[in-house]
Amino acid sequence: MASSRRRRAERARPREAVPAAVTATPPAAADRWTTRGPLLAAAVALAVYLPSLAGGLLYDDVAIVVENRRIQDLGALGTVLRYEPSRPLLSLTWAVNYALAGRTPWPYHLVNVFVHAGNALLVASLFLWMARRRPGPHRRGGAVLGACLFAATPMAAETVAYVASRSTALASLFVLASLRLAVSALETESRFRHAAALGLFLLALSTKEEAAAAPLLLLLLDFFFLAGQDAGPLRRRWRWHAAFWLLPFLGLLARRMATGDWLPPAVLPRGQYLLTQWAAFPLYLLRALVPLDPAFFRDATPASWPPSTAIVAWGLLAAAVALAAILGRRRWPDFSFAVAWMAAALVPSSSIVPLNEMVVDHRAYLGGAGVLFAVGSAVWRPERRYFAAALLALLAARAWHYQRVLGDPVRAWEDAVQRAPRSADAYRGLAEAYASRGDPRAEPTLKHAASLAPADSRAWANLGVQYAASGRLEDAVTAFRAALRVDPGDARTHDNLGLVLQALGRLEEAKAEYEAAAAVDPRLAQPRIRLAAILLEQGDRDRARALVEEAARLEIDPADAEAIQALRQRLR
Repeated sequence: MASSRRRRAERARPREAVPAAVTATPPAAADRWTTRGPLLAAAVALAVYLPSLAGGLLYDDVAIVVENRRIQDLGALGTVLRYEPSRPLLSLTWAVNYALAGRTPWPYHLVNVFVHAGNALLVASLFLWMARRRPGPHRRGGAVLGACLFAATPMAAETVAYVASRSTALASLFVLASLRLAVSALETESRFRHAAALGLFLLALSTKEEAAAAPLLLLLLDFFFLAGQDAGPLRRRWRWHAAFWLLPFLGLLARRMATGDWLPPAVLPRGQYLLTQWAAFPLYLLRALVPLDPAFFRDATPASWPPSTAIVAWGLLAAAVALAAILGRRRWPDFSFAVAWMAAALVPSSSIVPLNEMVVDHRAYLGGAGVLFAVGSAVWRPERRYFAAALLALLAARAWHYQRVLGDPVRAWEDAVQRAPRSADAYRGLAEAYASRGDPRAEPTLKHAASLAPADSRAWANLGVQYAASGRLEDAVTAFRAALRVDPGDARTHDNLGLVLQALGRLEEAKAEYEAAAAVDPRLAQPRIRLAAILLEQGDRDRARALVEEAARLEIDPADAEAIQALRQRLR
C-alpha cells in the first residue's frame, strides 16, 4: 500500500519546466537526422574518395598484390590464411580481390572506398546515439556534421587511397559495428546484441591488431554517454565489459600459437618508442582538428635520450592536454572525450610495441573520429549550414588533391622527398618509382639514398637490381655484395647475386649464393630450382633430384611449377 501511495504521489507532482536550452529536438527532425544522417555521411565519403580509383599500386601494394604468391590462389585457402597469420581475414580480402581482378588496381581501390563509406555510415549512427544522450537542440545536426567531416577529411587519404592501408579501414569497420551494437546492448541489456558485438570484435581482431583498442573505446562510450561520468554504473556493468577485455588476450594466445611470438619484434627499446609516441600525441590531435596536412610518408625519427628540447616541449604539451581533459571532463565533456578517444585508439600501435614507422596517418583514422564529433557539435547550428557546407567543400578539395598525389608513385615519393629530404627511405622509394618507368633518374637517386644511409642494405640491393636490368652485370655484383656486407641474412639478395654470377658464367660462386639463400630462408623455392639446374648440368643428379623435390613442397607460382616439371623430365 505504501509503495502504491508513493507512486500515486509521484505521478501527482507537477512536472518541472524544461529550459529552452535543453528542449528536445522535435520527433520529426530527430527521425530525419537518424534515417538520413548515416546515408548522407556515406554519400559524402563516396563523393570525396571515388577519385582514388584512378590511382595505381604504390609501395607495399606491390609486395601485397603483384609479388605476393600466397594470395594469388584462392583455392589454396590454407596458404592464403597463413600469409599473415595474425590477420587472416585481411589476407582473405586480398585473395578474393586478386581472384576477381588480378593485378588491376582500381578494384582494390574500390573496396577501400566502400569500406570507408561503411565506416562513415557507422560513425554517423554512433554519433547520433551519443547525441541523444546530451542536452541541446542541435546535437543531432552536430553529430551528422561530425560524421560528414570524418567522411571527407583529407587525413583519411593515406588510409583509403593507399591500398595497403585497407587493414586499418577494415578493422575500423568491424570495430565501429561492434561498438554500435555493444552500446545498444549495454543500454537494453540485450544478450543477443552483446554476443553479436563480440562476434564483430573477433572479426576486427582477425583483421588487424589495432582493433584491440575496442574495449577501451567501449569503456569511454559507457563512461561519457551512459554512466554520466559516474563510476558506479560502470562497476555494475563489469560483466558486459569483461568479455571485450578477454578477447584480446585470447588473440595474443592465438598469435603466439600461429607465429611463435606474443608480439611483433621490437625495432627499438620500448621506453624510447613510448617517449616518441607520447610526444607525437598532440600532433595527432592537431592534424585531426585541422586536417589539411595529409602525408603518405612522414619519416618521424625516434626520440633520443636524453630527449631533445623539442621532444620535451611536445611531451609537456601532451601532459597538459591529458591533464586538461581529466580536470575539465564535466565542463568540456566533448573535448575530454575527444582526447581520451584518440589516446585509446592509439594504444595498440603507439605505446609499448615498437613498430618500424614512428608516425603514420592511418593510426589516427579511427581515433580522429572523436575529435570530429567534438568539432561537429561545436560548429553546427542551422544558421551556419552554409559555413558547414563550405568547410566540407574545403576538406573535399584537399582530399581530392592528395588523392592525385597518391595516384602516381612518382608524385607520391616526390612529395615524400620534399617532406623528408634526409630520408634514405624516401629517396629509395622515389628511385623505385623512376625505375618502374625506365626513368634514367633511378640510378642517381638510388646512389643518393645509399649515400644518406650507407648501413641500409636495401638501397644497395635495389641498385644491384637496377644495374642487372640495364645489363651492367659487374656493377650489379658490386652493389649486391655491398648490400650483403650490411645484411648477410637477406635471402633475396643472395638469390639475385647468384643469378648475376650465373649469367657471368661464374657457376661455383653462383652455387654458393643459392646455397646461402636457401639456408637463410628455407621457404624460398627459386634458389633451390636454380641450384638444381646447375648441379644437373655438372652431373650431380642425386643432389639435383633432392633439391627439385624439396622445392616442389614449398609455395611456388606457375613459373616455378613449370621449371620443376622441366627438371623432372631431364632427371628421368
